[in-house]
Amino acid sequence: MSFLTLPSLSDSFALFGKGYALQVLKSVSWLTYCPLFYWGDLDVDGFKILSQLRSYFPHTISVMMDEETFRNFEEFAVPVAESNIEYLPYLTAEEYSLFTYLSQQKKRLEQEHISQDFANRYLQKVLQRDAQC
Repeated sequence: MSFLTLPSLSDSFALFGKGYALQVLKSVSWLTYCPLFYWGDLDVDGFKILSQLRSYFPHTISVMMDEETFRNFEEFAVPVAESNIEYLPYLTAEEYSLFTYLSQQKKRLEQEHISQDFANRYLQKVLQRDAQC
């Protein structure tokens, strides 16, 4: 649903990575030259997928996969089965901290529970900051 409701952004396109199937993107060499933003579920798998994507494209920036977003929508988090905490070498310290917390607390927040208004504001802020780089 998040893919379908992505707001219109100039000079942008969205790819539906279909979870771990994103490995097919690693051979798309021109993505090396594009700013890449990843928005996955706030759960163990979302962060594992982010780390995997960064192993192919280290310049990938995560969006709405931070503590602020989780705290804003924590009421929609649901319990999940226990998972092992593992080292994910391509996460930032903040991302790894949230990954660890979600794993220990056995929680997940799906993208669909983040409001469209919040997502629109967040994306505009990130894109404005990226344009200044």
